[in-house]
Amino acid sequence: MGTKVSKAKRSSPSIGPHPEEHHGTPNNSAVGNGVSKEQFGTNKAQPANQMSSQSAAKIVAGCWETIEQQCAKYHSGTQHSTDRAQVGWQEVRVFVSSTFADFHAEREALVKKVFPELREWCEGRHLHLVECDLRWGVPKDSTSQTTISICLEELDRCLKETDRQPFFLAMLGERYGWIPSSEDVSADIRDNYDWVDHLSITHMEITHGALRPKNPNAAFFLRDPTFLKDIPEEFYDSFVDDEQLCVEQLKELKSQLHRKFPDQTFDYKCNFSDVQPSDNKVQLSGLDDFCTQVVQFFKNAFNKRYPEDRLQHDPLSIELLPHDTYMEQKGQLVLGRDAEMEKLMQFATGDDTSSSAVSSDTTTDSEQTEQGSCPILMVVARPGTGKSALMAKFTLEVIQKFDNVLYHFVGCGPDTMDSANILQRLHKKLNPSSSETEEDNELSPDQLKEKVQKQLQDYGEKEERLIIIIDAVNQLADHSSITHLDWLPSTFPFNVCCIVSTTEHPPTLSRLKDRQPPPCELTVPDLDKSTREDIVTRYFKRYNKALDKEQLDLLTSSDGSSNPLWLAVACEELRVFGVFEQVTAKIQSLPPYLEGLLSMVITRVIQEDETRCAEKMLCLLECSQSGLQETQLQMLLGDPETATPLPLLTWSQVHRSLKPFLRNTTGHLNLPSMDFFHNSIRQVVQETLLSNQATQQNYHKLLADYYKGQCASQQLVALELPYHLQQAGLHSQLVEFVRKDPRSLKMGMHSRQRYMNAIRCRTYIPPGGFHGGHVAQIVICKMCSMRMQAFTPARTMNKDTCVICGHFTPFKKEQQKVQFCMLHKPPLVAPGQDWCVVCEKPAIALRGRQNDPAYLCMMCSVGISTNRCAKV
Repeated sequence: MGTKVSKAKRSSPSIGPHPEEHHGTPNNSAVGNGVSKEQFGTNKAQPANQMSSQSAAKIVAGCWETIEQQCAKYHSGTQHSTDRAQVGWQEVRVFVSSTFADFHAEREALVKKVFPELREWCEGRHLHLVECDLRWGVPKDSTSQTTISICLEELDRCLKETDRQPFFLAMLGERYGWIPSSEDVSADIRDNYDWVDHLSITHMEITHGALRPKNPNAAFFLRDPTFLKDIPEEFYDSFVDDEQLCVEQLKELKSQLHRKFPDQTFDYKCNFSDVQPSDNKVQLSGLDDFCTQVVQFFKNAFNKRYPEDRLQHDPLSIELLPHDTYMEQKGQLVLGRDAEMEKLMQFATGDDTSSSAVSSDTTTDSEQTEQGSCPILMVVARPGTGKSALMAKFTLEVIQKFDNVLYHFVGCGPDTMDSANILQRLHKKLNPSSSETEEDNELSPDQLKEKVQKQLQDYGEKEERLIIIIDAVNQLADHSSITHLDWLPSTFPFNVCCIVSTTEHPPTLSRLKDRQPPPCELTVPDLDKSTREDIVTRYFKRYNKALDKEQLDLLTSSDGSSNPLWLAVACEELRVFGVFEQVTAKIQSLPPYLEGLLSMVITRVIQEDETRCAEKMLCLLECSQSGLQETQLQMLLGDPETATPLPLLTWSQVHRSLKPFLRNTTGHLNLPSMDFFHNSIRQVVQETLLSNQATQQNYHKLLADYYKGQCASQQLVALELPYHLQQAGLHSQLVEFVRKDPRSLKMGMHSRQRYMNAIRCRTYIPPGGFHGGHVAQIVICKMCSMRMQAFTPARTMNKDTCVICGHFTPFKKEQQKVQFCMLHKPPLVAPGQDWCVVCEKPAIALRGRQNDPAYLCMMCSVGISTNRCAKV
C-alpha cells in the first residue's frame, strides 16, 4: 500500500547529494525532454526569465557543431589496439553516468541486482568488476571544480585502460543535469577535456566517454516519462525541469543517441511505486526488463574484449604478466642514459668492445670466449638513480633483438622475491620443449641449483645466445641470509649473457664482488646538469608550465637533483604548489636528499587530505604483502562495522592525492593491485608513519579482520590471513585458523609448517630430556587417536597427524616424538600415566594397550626444529 503524500508545494525536496543538485543554480537547474506539467494533469507557471525557444535552439546547434568537429578530429587521429595480451586476471570498469536524484531507483537496482550478477559472471572468466558510480557519497562541501575534475579523471582512467573504448552506462530521463558556469570550469579542465560550454556534466561525460570515441561499449538507457503522471507533485521538480535551454539540449541529445547508436540505445518503462518514509525517496517498480538488458549488454561487451578462449593461455604467459606490466611501466620514459644503454647492449651482444665498456678485473671478451665462459655483469646504482627504469628500457630493446631472453624483475609480484622462483623459471627456459613434471616441482633448492647448472653446461654446446636479466637482486627475500646469491653461478657459457642489478646493498655487493672470476661492473652515474634540465623542462611542458632560467638553475643545481627520483618528486611538488610568486622560495626549501624530500611531501599530502584516508592507505599498503586491490582498499578505508566501502568520489580523491607514489602491479593470484612506485617510498612510510610496533600491529589486525570476515576468495584468505595474524601478534588466532578453518586447507604444506614453527616454543631439549622427577610421555590417548581434525581441518586421524602443522604422518621415527620443555611440560601425573596432547588429560593404557605417542612430521623435527619443544 502506497504511502500517503501531501500535495503541498515544496520548492526543493531533499532526494540525495549530487553535484547537479548541490551546485545547481535557479537559472540552469536541469530539465526535461519537452514534457510539460500539463501533460500529466498538473499546472505549473513558467519562470519569468525563461530563455526563448529560438535562442535555446541556436545554442544547442552551436554545441553540436563543436561536438561534431571534435568527433571528426578524434577519429582521424585515433587507432585502437587489437593485439593486446589479455592473460591472467583483468580489471574491468563500468562507468555510470546520469543525473542523480531522479535515478535513485535505477541505481539501487544496479547495485543490488545488476552488478552482483555481472560480478559473479566476470569471476568465472577471471575478470574483476569495478563499478564507477561517482555520484554516491558526494561530500556536501565539494567544490564545483573538484566534482567536475574527479568525475572526468575517473572517466579518463576508464578510457586509458580500454584503448579509449570504456564500458559506459548512461541513463537519461527528463532532467538534463546541472550546467556549470564558466567560473566552475577551470582552465585545466577546459584544456584537458576539450570542454564544451552550455553542456551539463552528464552530457559532457557522454561526449567524452562515448560520442568522441564512437564507443561500441557504451549503452544508453532512456526512460519513458509516462510514470511521471503518478508521482506526488512535491517530487515533480526532482524528475522534470522546464528551463528551455535544458529542454532543447536533452531533446537533441536523445535524438543524436538514437541516430548515432541505434543498437546501443534502449528505451524502457517503469512505474511509480511509493515514497519511502525513511529517506523520502521515490520508489519505482517494473525495472526487471531494464536490469536484464543492462546485464546482457555488458556480458556481450565484456565477452568481445575478453573472449573466453583467453583463459587458454599457457602458464608461461600468465607467469610473465607481472614482469611485463612492470617493464612497460618503468621503461616508458628514460632520459640521459644513452651511454649506459649502449654499454649494456654491447655486453649482451658479445661485442668485442664490451670489455672496455664496463669495468672489470677479469679477462677480456675474446679470452672469455676461448675459455668457454662469460662472467656476470652487475649494474650498481644508488636508490632512486633509475636503475630499474634503465633495466626495463634495456629489456624492452633486447627482446626486440633476441628470441631467447629471460627477464626477472624482483619485487614486481608476490613470488618474484624468492630465488627459487628464478631458478624454476631458468630451468623451464633451458628446457622449453619438456613438460613440467611433479618431480620438478618437488626438487629441493640444492637439487634445482645442480640441475640448472648442468642445463647451462649443456646449453653451452648450442649456437643460440641466451640473455638473462635479473633486476634488483638486493630485494630478494634472502638478502640477509648467508645463502644469499649462492644459487647464481660465477660464470656462464660463452653464449649465455647474465646481467644483474643491485643497489649499494653491502651484503649483495660483497657476495657478487667476492666471486672468482669477479664480475664485470657498470655503475649508473648521477644525472649530468644538461640531462636534469631536459627532464625538468619536458616535465613542466606537459602541463603547459615552465620555470624561468633562475628557477631552473636553482632546481637542477641542488645536490638531490642528480637523482632521477628526487627530481621527479620535486617537479611534481612544484607543479601542485599554488603560489607562483613563491616558487623560488619553495625550490630553496626542498630537502637535498631523497628520504627528506619524500618525507616532506608525504607529510604535506596527509595534512592537506580532506578525506582523512591518505595516511591510513599508505600504512595499509606498507603492511600488505604485495600491494592491495582497489576494491580491497575501498573496503578497508570504509566503515568496517557495516562493511560499507569508501564512497567512490572520496576514493578517487584519496587515490589522486597519492597517485605519484603508486604503481599498478599484480598481487597474489595475478590480481591487479596497487603498490608503492619505489622501495624508497616504502622505507619513508615505515620510518615516519609506522615506527611504533603497536601501530604496525593495529594495521595488520585490520587487514587480518578483512581477510577473515570479508574476503570471498578462499585462496587469498589462505595466502594473506596467516601472515597478518602472525604480524599482528595474534598467535592463538593463527593456530585456530590453521587447525580449524577449512580455508586453511588452501595453504601449501610448506606454508603451514613455516607459520606454525615460527610461533612454536624455541627451547632446545637435550637428549634424554630434562632431569628431576617423572615426566609424562606425550601421547594421543586411545579415545582421541581415532578421532579427526585436532590439528588440521582435513579428515585425517589424529594419531597420523603432525601435532605442529597437521601434515599426514604415516611413517614415524623415534626422533619425531613430541617433547615439551620444562616451562610447558604437562602437570604431574601418577607414574605409569601418560599425557594426551589432544584432550590435555592424563591418559591411562586400557587393557594393556599402550597409547600412541604423539609425533611430528619430518619437516617439523629436523634442522633447527630438532629436539625442540613442540608447544605452539
